[in-house]
Amino acid sequence: MRERDPGEEPIRDLLAADDPAALELIWDRYAAALHAFAASLAGSCADAEEVVQQVFLKVARMRGRIARARSIRAYLYAMTRNEAMNVLRRRKRWVEMPDEAAWLVAAEAPQAPGLSPDEAARLLASLPARQREVVSLKVFCGMTFQEIAGALGVSANTAASRYRYGLEKLRKLFGEDAP
Repeated sequence: MRERDPGEEPIRDLLAADDPAALELIWDRYAAALHAFAASLAGSCADAEEVVQQVFLKVARMRGRIARARSIRAYLYAMTRNEAMNVLRRRKRWVEMPDEAAWLVAAEAPQAPGLSPDEAARLLASLPARQREVVSLKVFCGMTFQEIAGALGVSANTAASRYRYGLEKLRKLFGEDAP
């Protein structure tokens, strides 16, 4: 089992003390990446904004539970994914990611070596949704397969398989090494 991330301890301390600065710190550290991830799932910036807003409302209500989470980051991604699925269920659709959302994922997160935001967006948009979310979390957010597993509610082996299949698909589609 992975140890807790020591970089999250200041957030845990503020959450445990019921200090409102915890929400600001969480926002500063995670909001842009959560928005990009939500856009990759929900298919639009407007939906992503709704998702992130709902996530932060839940964060405010669930401070104690989040403070006890093994990985705050993985917990936030799981909340974001669940809320994005709620938005999609309400709309009764699973969308292919439009170029706008794919570009946002690429632009908001650290770049994969050698890829421009446009290239990363094109690569991401070509993947099935389940592979796209794992590749996004691994490449752009730097999460481990264990963290991805926790965020998506799948096993680490499933996360690793989706990542591998996604990369294989990218290599076949574009005839070059994917990230």
